[in-house]
Order: sequence, then structure tokens, then C-alpha cells
Amino acid sequence: MKTAFNIFFSFFILACIAGCGKNDPSLNATRLRVKLANASPATVQELNVDIQKIEISTVDSTNNNENWTTLDINAGVHNIIPLVAGSSKQISDQYFPMGVLRRIKITFGDNSTIKTYPTETSAAETPKLILDPAIKDGVVLDVNANLYANYVSNILIDINSALSVYELNGNFFFRPVLRVFPETFGGSLRGYALPVEAAPVVVIAKDGDTLLTLPEFADGKFFFKGLREGDWEINVLANPESGYKDTTFVDTVFTGKTRELKAKIVLKK
Repeated sequence: MKTAFNIFFSFFILACIAGCGKNDPSLNATRLRVKLANASPATVQELNVDIQKIEISTVDSTNNNENWTTLDINAGVHNIIPLVAGSSKQISDQYFPMGVLRRIKITFGDNSTIKTYPTETSAAETPKLILDPAIKDGVVLDVNANLYANYVSNILIDINSALSVYELNGNFFFRPVLRVFPETFGGSLRGYALPVEAAPVVVIAKDGDTLLTLPEFADGKFFFKGLREGDWEINVLANPESGYKDTTFVDTVFTGKTRELKAKIVLKK
């Protein structure tokens, strides 16, 4: 009986290994994680973005056919204001066959809102944002990220909160300005732009790519992520009414590294 049991148990284990292996979604697959981030601080307390659906197109390693798949995501409203300076929020985590992630489609809902700061004469308000008609059917962006077997691929949806809301005839509209890229892509740039009284804006440019961010209000810190390696022109622009002068210089970003600008950028009058 004991020998028979041992033989039966051995066959059971072998059968389980063979069967489980065939149904294991992680076998020779990539673990794809999608995260939200905020490319720039904004002049509001909250920017609550309603994300209803995310689809990706992939090409696996066995053929060149493009397949669209709807991700299993944490759908709904997400406040992206805290997700600055390298912070992010994961909204999806699932396995895919190795291959290439070609494109991503993000469909936004109708429940996005902003929350303003209170002023001396009025309380904080939370107006609903009207979804710009141009993106009613979603936003499609190229990604072209390799999905390697037995590897975790983090894809960042980087929304610029400072540029994604506009006002028209007393109504607030949401039209996201965003980038999508692998979290490990390129390098990063971090620095400080002061004084606060200058209300500076930081604009960087390289070979046709132009990115904008607002420094943090408290200390003037700014941060750019997912930058191509090479020399970037860095422009710190003051509010014209502040009396401060703009400044421009060039610095170099390297793949896989964060370029720290050691000296704080202090605009002068």
C-alpha cells in the first residue's frame, strides 16, 4: 500500500507540473504593469482623472499580427496631482506573451474633476471637467516597447496636469497632454528654479521634442523623466510681469541616470 501510494503520488505531482505549466500565464511571458504619473505640478489641489479603459496592441514573437487587448485595470477616478517627481500609481498588472507592445489606447470617462484652492474671497470649488470632444473615442499613442520573457515591464502614462485643463466660456475642459513610455526609458533631469516670485516655467527641448513643467511651489524643484540621451536645451522662463529675466543653458542627460543640476537656477531682475 505504501509503495502504491508513493507511485500514485509521484504520478500526481508530475501530472500537476505538466498541466499547471500549460495553464500558467507567467510561463515565458512578460509581466506588464501600467502606471500613472504627473509630468507637472498644477495650480489646483486635485486633478481627478476618470480612466475607463486601456487597450494595447501587441505583436508576439511567433508572428507579425497585431492584436488589441483590453487590460484589466483599476478603472475610475484617480487624483494625479501627488504623482510628481518620480512618484507613480499602478493601475494594471497582468501577463502577456513576449513580443512588442506597439500602441496604447486610453479611453477617458465623463467624471473627471478639479479641486481649486480656496482664496480670501471664495471657498475651494470642485467643478466637473467636460471631456474635450476630440478625445471622446480615446487617445492612441505609439509605445514600441519590447516585452521580454520572464521580465517585468513597467509602462508609464505621464499626464501633464498643468497643460491638460483649459477654460472656455466659463466651463472647464479636460484634454490630456500626455506621454507613454517604458519606465526605464532614457534618463531623467532634476533641478530647482527660483524665485517663486518669478513664477518660472521650465521648458526643455531636443531635436524637435519640447517638454514643459512647473516647479514645485514650495521649493522650486522640477523633474523630467523619460528623456532621450544627449544634450537638452533648458529654458527657465519668468512671468513677464514679474520683472525677472529668462535664462537658457544646455546640459546632458544619460540613459539610466538622473542628471542633478547641482546649482539652483535663480533668475535675476
